[in-house]
Order: sequence, then structure tokens, then C-alpha cells
Amino acid sequence: MTHNPPDEWIHSNAPAHEAIISPALFDAARTVRTQRARNQGRQERAGKRGALPYALRGRIRCSLCGRKMQPATIRSHVYYRCEFKEEEAALYPDLTHPRTVYLREDIVCQALDRWIARAFAPDRLPATIEALTHASAAASTAETQTPEQAQARQAIKECERRLARYRAALDAGADPAVVTQWINEAQRDKVAAQKKLDAQPAGTRKKQSPLDARQIRQITENLGDIAQRIQIAAVEKKGPLYEALGITISYEHATRTTTVKSRPSSPYRQALCPRGDLNPHAR
Repeated sequence: MTHNPPDEWIHSNAPAHEAIISPALFDAARTVRTQRARNQGRQERAGKRGALPYALRGRIRCSLCGRKMQPATIRSHVYYRCEFKEEEAALYPDLTHPRTVYLREDIVCQALDRWIARAFAPDRLPATIEALTHASAAASTAETQTPEQAQARQAIKECERRLARYRAALDAGADPAVVTQWINEAQRDKVAAQKKLDAQPAGTRKKQSPLDARQIRQITENLGDIAQRIQIAAVEKKGPLYEALGITISYEHATRTTTVKSRPSSPYRQALCPRGDLNPHAR
């Protein structure tokens, strides 16, 4: 699936089949389209619209094949889907996988938001404050990294996972030519991510003193009903919250269940607590 350079194209001296329309009509239609696009002040083939904000983009994996489920808006609802095409079947020859697996975002977010808010329930708040105090102390001494460095490291890990799957498919008897192409692509992506990581300067963010238990309690009291705030928050605010909490989700299609893990990996610090902020100590 690669494009040949123009100098390698093969042209037929005679028509290969009967034309559907005449060359004159084709040229006339192309002229009209080009003129219409120019009159509207844009190129003939406009670019795609900006990506919609998906709260769980890149955080849901299909438990059957381990791949990330891709977001899509269908009839005003956001779904995450895992499509199992023929090329994917070559990777998993012994796997029984539906043609498409769907998972609706709002249903997952409702349960996820309730789970997050449980940490701030009155009976669990003292333990949460203690845990946040220890986390704040650890973050103040942790090695800092820029968002670009974190993204590059994540890309390298993803490439390593891809390579492991491709080698397993090769051992299982998949087409060597196809799998070799996939391995080469993953290797190129890994090298590109490593170059980006090496080009990034060392983190220079000033480290802040840790928050104590009194400060953290004051923040939670100022926020009020955290469960309600999370539930009614806009999608573009929930995404950063899930990212700060290191949320990852595995969806089991057979049982219609999701397994959620939270593993924050980056240090966060509260500078100002504006009322209504979902995650003030992540600023």
C-alpha cells in the first residue's frame, strides 16, 4: 500500500476501456469545481474539521485484542469501537473477535465519575487526604519532565507493544511479508519518537513545596460537592482530569464489563484554587 513515484507510472498508448464520460466533460466539471472553491475563498478539498473533544480518547482498550478503541460520534452519542478487519485477523489468527465492538462513552463516564467521587466521601476523606499528602511530598522531589517528553516516552512504549504483537503474529504463522512491513513501520515510529525525546531539553520546571493535610482539606471544602461537579463538568474538562489520574480502561465485550485502573505518574501542584476547578492541585 505505497505510492509509486510518477516516473515509474505505466501509461497506456491506447484507451484501456470505454470512457464513462468524455474528456471535454471531465475538464469542464473540474474547471467548475476549481472556480467554485476559489470563489468561496478556500481550496477545492478543504481540510477536516477540528477534532471533537472525547473524554476517554486513547484510554480504552479492547480486552480481546489489546488495541485502543477509537472514538466516533453516532446519532449524537459518542462511542468507542474496535474494528476487526482482515489485516487485524492476520495478527491474531486464533482469536475470535466480533467484526466491530462498541462501547458508549456517557455510560462509562457516569460510572467512572461516581468511582472517582467515592474517594471524597465523608467516610473516605481522611484516608484520601493522607494519600494526597504523601503524593504531594513525593511529587515535590520527583524528576520533572515536559509534556513533550512524556508524550515521546509513551510513544516509545506503544511501539514496543506493537513490536511484541507483530513478532507473536509472526511466530503464529502470519504472512511474513505483511508482518515484516508492520515491524519496519513500528521500528521507524520508535526511532522517530526517540529522536524527539533526545531533542528535548532537560526539565527546568521549578519544584514547589508539598501541600500539607490542612491545605488539601481546605481545597476539598472549597470545592463543595465534588461528585456533582465531576458529573456536570464539560467533556473538555473531564479529559484532563482523567489524564491527571492516569485512567486506563479495559473493555470485556463478552461480559459487557470494564476494568478501570488509575495510575498517576506525573507530579502536580496547586497554585490557586478557583471555585469550580475539578482538579485544582493539578495546576
